[in-house]
Amino acid sequence: MIKIGKLLLEFKKIVLYGTNGIINFCVCYGLFVIISNFIDYRITIVLIYIVGIFVSYILNRKFVFKVRGKWYIFIPIYVGMLLSNIAITTMLVEEFNLIKEIAQLFAISIVFFVGYTFLNRFAFYKNEK
Repeated sequence: MIKIGKLLLEFKKIVLYGTNGIINFCVCYGLFVIISNFIDYRITIVLIYIVGIFVSYILNRKFVFKVRGKWYIFIPIYVGMLLSNIAITTMLVEEFNLIKEIAQLFAISIVFFVGYTFLNRFAFYKNEK
């Protein structure tokens, strides 16, 4: 019975993480679509990730993981997510000729799941003694 409880709790965290991700996505992707019309899409990704880091940290700390969190671990994870996002988006745009908006959707989708795993395991874990 305890295992079912843990699974339900983990599922709830994933749903909340997804909800926060949707909020963060709407803010950041909206900014991406607008700003990337004026400057290079790779620079735009960097700029929106700065906004996204703050939005994500606050939402995840308060609503998903419900622990204080370690920002000094959170930020390097997000930098890794940023670099992965840029690499994936660039590859899809430059090598596969996808339009930048669609490429960004693919990149965000991939980075989302990897990010959850690292954030849950390293930045927002609870010490259970």
